[in-house]
Amino acid sequence: MPAGPGNPPGTPGQPATTELAGFGIRLGAYLLDSILYGLLAMLFVIPGAIMIGQSFDGCVSFDDEIVCPPGKPSGGLIGAGIVLILVGMVLVFVLFVRAMGKSGQTWGSKIVGVKVVLAASNEPIGVGKAVGRTLFAGFISANVFYLGYLWMLWDGEKQTWQDKVVKSIVVKV
Repeated sequence: MPAGPGNPPGTPGQPATTELAGFGIRLGAYLLDSILYGLLAMLFVIPGAIMIGQSFDGCVSFDDEIVCPPGKPSGGLIGAGIVLILVGMVLVFVLFVRAMGKSGQTWGSKIVGVKVVLAASNEPIGVGKAVGRTLFAGFISANVFYLGYLWMLWDGEKQTWQDKVVKSIVVKV
């Protein structure tokens, strides 16, 4: 797929190459994203879990029953912990899809040198399609024995199911 007559390779909006990224490099980007965005999420999840755990301070378990002193567990502390965890998850999701939509590159894909672009134009897919691609990957591609991810192994355009849904490809940069 050529870069196009008006846009030589390497100009803004055009990847330096249109070589499709293979399974190994895409797996590397996925694993790096999982680690890096996961570490960011932990900045919210760990304090939130600690808050929830502290709300049960003084509670004891007898047989299969939990007995707590008056005022425990603290509903306010549980609620605050849940809110903190949810804020972290939403923040990570927003950062991830914004990066993919605006530049085509999440943190992991920048490190390994790949980019998600529209197959027709080599432009970034946009935030809306990034949301759809991410949700489809998480709920469909991953939950059918990861078949949606593995599909690229025998697909001529090396597309996963989520790529096919939003008409994207992953190229090396």
